[in-house]
Amino acid sequence: MILTIQSTEPLPTGEYRVKLVELTTVDGKYGEQLRWKLEVAQGEYAGRTLTAFCSPSGNPASKCVRWVSALIGRPLQAGEQVDLATLVGKEARAVVIVKATPEGREVNSVQELLPLRPRPAREDATLLDD
Repeated sequence: MILTIQSTEPLPTGEYRVKLVELTTVDGKYGEQLRWKLEVAQGEYAGRTLTAFCSPSGNPASKCVRWVSALIGRPLQAGEQVDLATLVGKEARAVVIVKATPEGREVNSVQELLPLRPRPAREDATLLDD
């Protein structure tokens, strides 16, 4: 087994492509919470992890619904059901900031998950006429 020591320096404020590697339920300060473990998927900070929390709310305006929508790449519809376990392994863009804890340490905070941007059309693609 190899143990790799991660940096405790927060990532710079920005947007990062991330993969959901774990989604668990925990008891939080305000009741049941979802804990999202995200791994930076590419770039200089690839492999670094971010942890974020939200309430498991089905309200369309909730962080939970916005984040699930970002991971599946489309808006959710009223009455739709999503098995959250199927989200593990999916990717999105995380908007990350640096904030200070009450103790004065700087840490990252995931402000939002956004869907991946569509890939640009290939320039060499051929259009077919009817």
